[in-house]
Amino acid sequence: MSTSTPKKFAVLLKPRPSQPALDRAAQYARMNPDFDIVAVRIINEYAEADDKEQIKVKEEAEFERLRRSYSVDNISFKLIFNHDVAEGFIKECSEGGYDLAVISANKRNAIKDLFISNIDSSIMRKSEIPVLVVREAAGQSVLGGAVVLAIDFLEVAHSKKLDEILFESASSFAKSFDGELHVANCIVPRSAGTMRGNISESRIVGGGIASPQDVTNKLAVEFSKKHGVPMDHVHVLQGRVDEEIPRLCKKLNARMVCMGTTPRSSFFGSVNSSASELVLDQIHGDVFIVNAATLK
Repeated sequence: MSTSTPKKFAVLLKPRPSQPALDRAAQYARMNPDFDIVAVRIINEYAEADDKEQIKVKEEAEFERLRRSYSVDNISFKLIFNHDVAEGFIKECSEGGYDLAVISANKRNAIKDLFISNIDSSIMRKSEIPVLVVREAAGQSVLGGAVVLAIDFLEVAHSKKLDEILFESASSFAKSFDGELHVANCIVPRSAGTMRGNISESRIVGGGIASPQDVTNKLAVEFSKKHGVPMDHVHVLQGRVDEEIPRLCKKLNARMVCMGTTPRSSFFGSVNSSASELVLDQIHGDVFIVNAATLK
């Protein structure tokens, strides 16, 4: 997986006029003509007896009308037939040499789907390449604005390799947007350092049982020094993840949050129980996700 600036984007088209993911990709394409944007349309409702060539001609004509509205040359179209939309898109992302998958987020009504649909959830969890989730493209086309890198230093499955990939990606986005990089960690009150978190990290504070606050502060300072991030750009928050991360994003006018997913990620756990959907639901910018399980 490339850790430099993404060059080839796979954009999942929605079966409706509104296309936030393609809107965002088109904005990137205008900023950098070297980007290769591929709009992927998955046809999932079809019979084997259907005339696929006829469907293809119709879809290509509709896309051409859409493409002309963007006035961007470096956007192409790919049609895929697959009864499982997520499976078809993930397969294309894996086999097509892409650096980044871009999908639109849907506001859902059910409690368990406050932020994401089953299709979006599957893509975020199974994609072998980073995923950019776009809420609304409007209002984020201007340069500037913070990029927030959310890292849980105390998470059991904390991956330093994931940290490095996220840092490089977040730095690249910040540079592209002429914005500032900020690092955020949220200490959940009910975590006493023994309920979750890497207890072995306590040794670095020396002697006795260190509080999650002390351990996190120490790790935050180390991360700041290692990556050259000013300490006033490193935020150790205390409170509910779904309240504190969005609050920081609003304060910083953040255009994007970068986060990783791990088997026991406090930022992105199971669909039914994690606060992450609430986090994402309240963030007005984009969310960039790297799945630790797919790191080679």
